[in-house]
Amino acid sequence: MTTRQWSVETENFHAVRVDHWNTWSGKVHIYVDDELIYERPSKRWDTGLEHRFKIDGLPYIVRILYRTWCYEYELWVDGKLQ
Repeated sequence: MTTRQWSVETENFHAVRVDHWNTWSGKVHIYVDDELIYERPSKRWDTGLEHRFKIDGLPYIVRILYRTWCYEYELWVDGKLQ
């Protein structure tokens, strides 16, 4: 499992965490301030993910980008890469 976490300070401080079972199942959990906000069950062919949500009225995007031998993780807040 790969875990990626970001600390974001906008109007308030927030922690965004992604747990990704990339090698075996493709399952994904996304947490905001330790609260589960998204759960993707196992996916046979894990080609990545884009999940959009809002916190304090601002748009957030979590992206998991599939590369040939690895995955890259991005968090966008209000159009800016964190």
